[in-house]
Amino acid sequence: METLYWLEDSVVGMTVSSTEWGYPIILSLHAVGMAILVGVALMLLVRVLGFAPAIPVTAMAPYGRVVLGGFVLNLASGAALFCGNASELFFNWAFRIKIVLVFAGMALTWRLIRVCIRQTDDVAPTHRRLAGVAAATWVAAIISGRLIGYLS
Repeated sequence: METLYWLEDSVVGMTVSSTEWGYPIILSLHAVGMAILVGVALMLLVRVLGFAPAIPVTAMAPYGRVVLGGFVLNLASGAALFCGNASELFFNWAFRIKIVLVFAGMALTWRLIRVCIRQTDDVAPTHRRLAGVAAATWVAAIISGRLIGYLS
């Protein structure tokens, strides 16, 4: 608990929790990062699932960097939000589930980017299943994130 209280008392934690604009600005950055990360990831996943067949799957490869950029923005803003309320969030089950789902979604999406998108335009059934699981993981992560405020 001392570490959690230390995080809350840090400059970042105090800025997020005790200033008028700290929380809204960081939360807005988190929302933008989520839109970039999950929006582009779902765009890639939906293409692998078979939508927009006129677009070559390999044409989606450069967007992997955009996904990574959204992840970095969300990681930084999420860490700041955590510092603002660490002693409560650490014990919140919705928060814990969200963190696991975000890292799982990122790993699944990144695997698809590496294995399927960068190698060939042929999409194997295995890749389609992987894309379906990754899309469901991202949706579940967003739902878990929304539940954080309602569960303690």
